[in-house]
Amino acid sequence: MSRLQSALHVYVFAALGIFLIVVPWSAAWDNATAPLLSTWVGSIPRSGFVRGLVSGLGGLNLVAAWGEARTVLQSTSVGRR
Repeated sequence: MSRLQSALHVYVFAALGIFLIVVPWSAAWDNATAPLLSTWVGSIPRSGFVRGLVSGLGGLNLVAAWGEARTVLQSTSVGRR
C-alpha cells in the first residue's frame, strides 16, 4: 500500500471516529431521530446505550487511525535509515 493510501486511511478513520463520537450527543442526532418518535422504535436511538455504542464505534475508529498512523510513521522512519 502506498503512503498516500495509508495517509488517506488515517484521515478517513480519524474523521469518521470524531464524527461518530460527537454526533450522537448533538442536536443533529435528535433532529434526525425525531421522525421516529411516533413509532415504537423511536426511543431506541435516543437511549444512552445506543448513543454510547455509536460513540464507542467512533473510539474504535480513532484507535484504528492511530495504529495506521504509527505504521505509516514507522515505515517512513525505517525507509530513511
